[in-house]
Amino acid sequence: MINLNDFKGKLFEAAKQAGFDEYEMYCQNGATTTVNVFNQEVSQFTNASSAGVSFRGKFGGKIGYASSEKVDDSIIQFLVSSAKSNAEILETVEDEELYAGDAIYPDVQRHNEELGSITSEEKIEAALALEKNTKDTDYRISAVPYCAVVNSETEILIANSKGLDLTRKSNAMYSYAYCQATDGAQTKAGGKFFVIEDFSKFDPADIGSKAARKALSKLGADSVPGGKYKIVIENEAAGSLLATFFGAFSAESAQKGFSLLKGKLGTEIAGSAVTIVDDPLIPQALGSTPFDSEGVASYKKTVVDAGVFKTFLHNTKTARKDGVKPTGNGIKADYKSSVAIGGTNFFIQPGKKDIEELFKEAEGGLLITSFAGLHSGANPVSGEFSLQAEGFVIENGKIGRPVEQITVSGNFFTLLNNVMDVGCDLMFGMPSAIGNIASPSLLVKELDVAGS
Repeated sequence: MINLNDFKGKLFEAAKQAGFDEYEMYCQNGATTTVNVFNQEVSQFTNASSAGVSFRGKFGGKIGYASSEKVDDSIIQFLVSSAKSNAEILETVEDEELYAGDAIYPDVQRHNEELGSITSEEKIEAALALEKNTKDTDYRISAVPYCAVVNSETEILIANSKGLDLTRKSNAMYSYAYCQATDGAQTKAGGKFFVIEDFSKFDPADIGSKAARKALSKLGADSVPGGKYKIVIENEAAGSLLATFFGAFSAESAQKGFSLLKGKLGTEIAGSAVTIVDDPLIPQALGSTPFDSEGVASYKKTVVDAGVFKTFLHNTKTARKDGVKPTGNGIKADYKSSVAIGGTNFFIQPGKKDIEELFKEAEGGLLITSFAGLHSGANPVSGEFSLQAEGFVIENGKIGRPVEQITVSGNFFTLLNNVMDVGCDLMFGMPSAIGNIASPSLLVKELDVAGS
């Protein structure tokens, strides 16, 4: 294995000789083990390793980029010459600078040594047990087409000519079971994603039954008459909606005119029950990190405080443009990507009521458990959405019959203003390229529902 410090020294010397004023190396190493099972047999077992390095440098006042999947001395000249050529052909000078670093970085626990010691045999046994328990929950579970246990390890190194030199290690393990329930001619699907923080406490019977009941609960679903309904949006569905409109909180979107929140700092944009935070310091959470992809120290920030919009999320470039401090949200999706703006652990802060208490306040309304068509049926700029949805009727303060073939429409920012209460059931799902985004269940005053 190559010595990254030696590699860094040679790369930086080559950059200096080539005439770069500033330069930076971003190196990423990773390994992922994936166990998929089907019908009590291992259908896929992979141990995939990945590595890569990106180089960016300022030449003639312009920043050039280059990257390589290969990390050894043979690609040093390629990285330097490619970045220089890219800088030279740029027609405009971007307001982009390398970050010199912060005096203090937080101690963030994102590497669980115990997870790294789990054997392949244990992962296979866990996946097989999860599939079996999912299938055995009920005779109507007709198939478990996808059942997996995944374990990943990642190491990031960022260093530049301004003295920045940072390394972070993280790992994660999660499981997912997706199943189908069949009753007569009707088949419904459901699944459960679960982050494994302590392998010894992983309960395949509990996770499997929850996955199965997601599918079983949808059997017999029908539509409802169209109209305006008081709505409880379940945590997973609320998280997916928040992720869809995450771009509204990006300073880059606002500076480009793509956010309706532009010019609204310090104003009320949501109901008083809504507080949104971006917290990269939560121990073992999948979005936690001591620094962002530019080397800016992480810290918890309140984006919306009891309905009042407090801050956009910034990388160093947008922060300079607005004359503010970067918020530590300069994120690279991978080593090849340019720096964008993303969340860490970005979520609506939970309240004190469980979802059953929200049901009592939404009598005669609907519980929405999932949205479909979030990419095509939602406009992240205007906030408008018209989405197919599934859920349940709320009757006598409890979940009633299942509901499908409905379309829920409205505006995301109006919805935020109409949030009457927030549940205590915050749950993170699978992170995406824009961050680890989540929400508890939300009680919404009303939404338009098109049905039968």
